[in-house]
Amino acid sequence: MRRINSMRRYVVSQRKQRQLMLENQEEVKRLLVEAELARNLADEANSSKDNFLASMSHELRTPLTSIIGNSEYLLGQDEPTDLKAVLRDIESAGRAQLALVNDILDMSKISSGKFTIDEAPYNLKVLLTDVENMLSVRAKDTGNQLLVSQKREQQTYLKGDAQRISQILINLLSNAIKFTSNGKVMLTTWNDSSYLFLEVRDTGIGMPAETVERLFKPFEQADSSISKRFGGTGLGLFISHNLAELMGGEIQVTSCEGEGSTFTLRLPYIVTAKTITQEDREESASHSELNAKLSGSILVAEDTIELQLLERRILESMGLTVRVANNGLEAVELAQSETFDLILMDMQMPEMDGIEATRLLRQQGNTAPIVPLTANVMQKHRKIFEDLGCDDFLGKPIDKQELSVVLHKYLREPGLVQIDEVDDELMAIFFESASKNREKITNALSQQDWKQLKEIAHTVKGSAASFGYPELSNLAATVQTAFDDKDIKLAEKLSIDLGNEIAKLLP
Repeated sequence: MRRINSMRRYVVSQRKQRQLMLENQEEVKRLLVEAELARNLADEANSSKDNFLASMSHELRTPLTSIIGNSEYLLGQDEPTDLKAVLRDIESAGRAQLALVNDILDMSKISSGKFTIDEAPYNLKVLLTDVENMLSVRAKDTGNQLLVSQKREQQTYLKGDAQRISQILINLLSNAIKFTSNGKVMLTTWNDSSYLFLEVRDTGIGMPAETVERLFKPFEQADSSISKRFGGTGLGLFISHNLAELMGGEIQVTSCEGEGSTFTLRLPYIVTAKTITQEDREESASHSELNAKLSGSILVAEDTIELQLLERRILESMGLTVRVANNGLEAVELAQSETFDLILMDMQMPEMDGIEATRLLRQQGNTAPIVPLTANVMQKHRKIFEDLGCDDFLGKPIDKQELSVVLHKYLREPGLVQIDEVDDELMAIFFESASKNREKITNALSQQDWKQLKEIAHTVKGSAASFGYPELSNLAATVQTAFDDKDIKLAEKLSIDLGNEIAKLLP
């Protein structure tokens, strides 16, 4: 009997254990489902946040583009000194606001683990010179000397993310200038076999040792009174610290209150062979070359009226012919009916965005260089542009020097001879072709063949520019534009002028 009761208890116990195991399994399944749902919700939230940041970036950068760009444009005009001072203040305020927008976006990407480092060959000398030029006026305004030196000459071409290295140096130097008055701010570089060192030292207010620990935390400053006195969000050092770590380096700090501070950026020292990069192009292109007049027809796809006006002003001041499309659909239609030497394509537009417009143009076989012009500067957006077949990239707000570098890359200067030596035989061929084009113009005018006249003008524009006749090239471009504008009366008159100008050149 006892044995039977014992067996019954054992069976009941086993049943309870199995039931408990089943319940536990169900609980585990439920928890896994909940965890998966939570993960999906988190992914959706992160995706929404990324989209929100991209949208906010566009909304914030667009007015800043107008503020900074128009200030730069007016500063380049012959304006009274007092007006220029006001414009400099406006430009400075716009750039300060842009820096804050960039800091917020960078912090978000760092926090979400989505920040990417783009390593490529860069020119160290150019990088240091650019940073010095950018901050020298600010240092002078605060009564400081900005001194840049190398303890010993490093190899010129290194591998790394030049944009992020510059960002760190600009932040460290800006802080040094801000917290130093009538003193010295020094940037010194050196290297050993493994690391490149970039040291920023100042003779400013310094910090007590206990405050240094808080420097690399977001929204932190050495003292709450600092933000009241000097301004700032405290994001810059947090971002710089994280950027240095992402690049395999670090930032070390030493400081003494009342005597100054020293920040040392240590990065991997990787020598690379000389490669033609954007830095090289900027180095080789002198200031006068970047300001030289250009020749060509540009299509600007931009939906914001004030930016249309700004971009037209800048491009026309460089000698370019400009057509404007209000959205992607208009851009595609214009590119189908007219010939352009380059297309500047905003990415966020109504009717059809720049991405879809670019995709359609490439599918249709349009080979004109397309340069995205957008406030979305995150790496994933750049990858999309590359995959679409875009030829370059420009961020908003528009940097006039970067724009000039891109334009000089794809467009020719009027009168620029593309052939190293134009000998007598080549010139004879050019004049023979010019003579034939003059005859074609005469015949096309008599038959009112407007399509033929437009094609001849396009041919003359290119050949005249290549062989050193800028006025003739510009006149031919004007003929093209008149036909594109459907102004047949003007186009006919200009075509007659074009034929007469060709006749004057013929031997």
